Amino acid sequence: MLKRYITHVTILTILAFLLGVAGWFGYCVTCYGQITLQWNSNREADLAGYKIYYGTSSGNYTHSVVVGLADHHWQSTTKYKLTRLKKNQRYYIAVTAFNLYGYESSFSNEVEGYAR
Repeated sequence: MLKRYITHVTILTILAFLLGVAGWFGYCVTCYGQITLQWNSNREADLAGYKIYYGTSSGNYTHSVVVGLADHHWQSTTKYKLTRLKKNQRYYIAVTAFNLYGYESSFSNEVEGYAR
């Protein structure tokens, strides 16, 4: 009888955990948005990657993400998807390039977009 009780409690605990995970995932899907970016690739031989700066007011970049080069960095454009953004929020975005020695370019022109 005790063994049967422990089995039931274990199953209920696992189900409760799975429902919690499903609820969290559902929350993330409805609250988080994304913005897809695309820009002309740099051609410098010592290019190491890009840094994307973004925030919710123009010129005030409160977040950044480093984007390494893809296997085919010789392509003419680079794409990146900013994720886990607040849906329907306007974001202001600028990109820099950096080289193998750590030198970073100035900001690109600023663009704005809404997370969808």
